[in-house]
Amino acid sequence: MWLIRLIALASQKFLSDIANDALQHCKMRTSSQMTQSSKNPKGPKEKKYVMTMEDLAPALQEYGIIARKPHYFV
Repeated sequence: MWLIRLIALASQKFLSDIANDALQHCKMRTSSQMTQSSKNPKGPKEKKYVMTMEDLAPALQEYGIIARKPHYFV
């Protein structure tokens, strides 16, 4: 029973780390886009982020997982 909990906790931490890294990639990407096109200085009060493959692929690559789009989606 304790082994199952240990594996569950380790996998949860692994997925959480990947999601957090993808969020950081998204924030860096959107902040660089906002500085390049600063037409509206006020902007939205609360920004909602969406996880995309553009952000997820570099985060997974840090852990040695190569994620590519299938060739029929290109």
